[in-house]
Amino acid sequence: MSTAEVCALQRQLLEHPANPTAWEQLERALAVASPRGSHPIHVEASFKPAVETLPRGVFEQPAPRQLTAEAILRRAKEQVDEGQMEAAIGTVERWLEAVGEEQETPMLAFIRAHAYRLTDRADTAMEVLERFGSSEENAWIPFELGLILKALDRPEEAYLCFRRAKGIQPDFTWAAIEAANTTAEADVPLGRLDGITSAGAETGDVLNVHIDRMLRCGPLLLLIGWSSLPFENGSLFSLADPLAPGKRAVGGSTFYVRPDVCQALGRPDHESLGFAALLDVSSFHRWSELGQLRLVVQAEGAEDTRATSAEICLADIAEETDLSKVFEAVLGVFHVSIDSCNRWHEALRLFLPSTILKLSALFERHVSEEAGNVEVHWLSPPLQTGLPVASVIFVQLGSFISAKPAILQLAKTNLPLEIIVVNNSPELFSETFHLLDRFSGIRPDFRIGILNRASNLGFSAGCNLGARHASGECLVFHNNDLFADSVVDYKLLIQHALNEPNVIHSTFQYFTDGTLMQEGLTATRLTTARTQPFQLYNGYSIGRNQTRGKVLACSGSLMAMSQPLFAHLGGFSEEIVYAHFEDFDLCLRAQQEGIGIKVWNDITFFHAEGTGSVAPYHLSGTTSHINRMLFSLRWGKVLDAMDLSVEYSL
Repeated sequence: MSTAEVCALQRQLLEHPANPTAWEQLERALAVASPRGSHPIHVEASFKPAVETLPRGVFEQPAPRQLTAEAILRRAKEQVDEGQMEAAIGTVERWLEAVGEEQETPMLAFIRAHAYRLTDRADTAMEVLERFGSSEENAWIPFELGLILKALDRPEEAYLCFRRAKGIQPDFTWAAIEAANTTAEADVPLGRLDGITSAGAETGDVLNVHIDRMLRCGPLLLLIGWSSLPFENGSLFSLADPLAPGKRAVGGSTFYVRPDVCQALGRPDHESLGFAALLDVSSFHRWSELGQLRLVVQAEGAEDTRATSAEICLADIAEETDLSKVFEAVLGVFHVSIDSCNRWHEALRLFLPSTILKLSALFERHVSEEAGNVEVHWLSPPLQTGLPVASVIFVQLGSFISAKPAILQLAKTNLPLEIIVVNNSPELFSETFHLLDRFSGIRPDFRIGILNRASNLGFSAGCNLGARHASGECLVFHNNDLFADSVVDYKLLIQHALNEPNVIHSTFQYFTDGTLMQEGLTATRLTTARTQPFQLYNGYSIGRNQTRGKVLACSGSLMAMSQPLFAHLGGFSEEIVYAHFEDFDLCLRAQQEGIGIKVWNDITFFHAEGTGSVAPYHLSGTTSHINRMLFSLRWGKVLDAMDLSVEYSL
């Protein structure tokens, strides 16, 4: 290759450095040009070959000034990714010598500082990046600066850099992780973080509060953050409307342990300094005119309020339009509080009656908006012998494999049946499809269909969706982890539902070891050491704990009734947040109209409880408590008039 060709190839590589073929061509050309006995030069390692090994004139010209900073950045990044830190530093610094140091961009400084830090030259890295440290456009600049400061054993400054990086880019997970790690690994209390000190927290009347996240949707405002002093669960947070004296946005709260905050403030690790508050802001209007509102906290039982250092401008908080994210945030922080050693009824003080009802209304809206977002897949044609005697409806969340025994038993009944699976786990559609497809042609009067949801909308909405697509004379709502003692038990249950169409039917259920699980549901009052704002009620399984009681409801895990009766009752309530207490709610509505409930003791079903669904973190161990509160608010007066002999103390 001639000298002119080598120069042309070099210019091509300077403009387009990510071209491995061109680099190989140049390396071969340089190897041929090397004097006898010298070693060929590996171009990628050194980027600029030594002049003495080349024909005269190849590298005597300066670096081309038309070369862009972006091209240099691409090449230096490739070298860093390959572990060639010295080469990356050389690439950037030779270009700066040619064009002038004033041409260095923040990202070129970032890649150069990054390479210096990884070669144990944090001081030099600091000199390179420090002048760009105030950049608010790219989160990687303060993030790298934080790593450099951490290497220089300056953890307080490093923490603030990580926090600034997360402020520029809120979803910057690495910045959040490094901030937490910095506080956890530091040998000294980081008492000056974000301008808060443990001494200043107790000075004056203003309580230092830092808000990490604000989420607004409709009438609700969720605040997540930390305080310099712990408060009781249930303390009231509020904002006053300056345009309408007397109007306030008020919400309950839950306080939980935040080890990173305790470490930062030099406080005991067990102190509950983290908090979440859910405010009802429905009374506020003309948000754009409200300006900055001071957040106020009132300890439960106290008459005086205390101003905090937090100011909130509602107009600056964008409305969250994805309702699934709203429920994930609210239920997620509720779960965090329970995991933080709060008992569930203490963490439940995050919710006031007004906010729990508005959360329920938001969920009903969410279900309504997503109602049409479903794919219908019938795996077999309609029955040739007429309508099925029953439509058996399963609602899937997690793997459907546990339902195989029940599907097989239903297939063996030889009754004309329709199996409908409402899939609330769309990522598992393929697995469910292949499992059910094996049964689809087992006999001509056994029809199977899958209703595939785009997202999880809960048990009530799933049952109602299945019922709308059902054609059977009666409906059987069936959990995935349930199966009969024999095929005859299915036949008996369906026969009862056909013979008594104006009654809700269920059966005795047993654990898989043969011990009694339930013979129906009843209600009990709950009492707590701290007075709740209203009476809490709970449902429990009769027979499970040997405590007797009047049957008020039957379990939604196995429930049969006629199609017209289900339609008359309006189906399961879609105000129930995801799952729990929808069965009790339906049965109480039925009893208000004089509709009977029968739980048959001569029909045996086994329940492998807990194997039928896998709930994500924010739904696990939360929705039962949320809906218990909702159930108590809705049915409290009716239950209070009943003779409920059982009372539980929490």
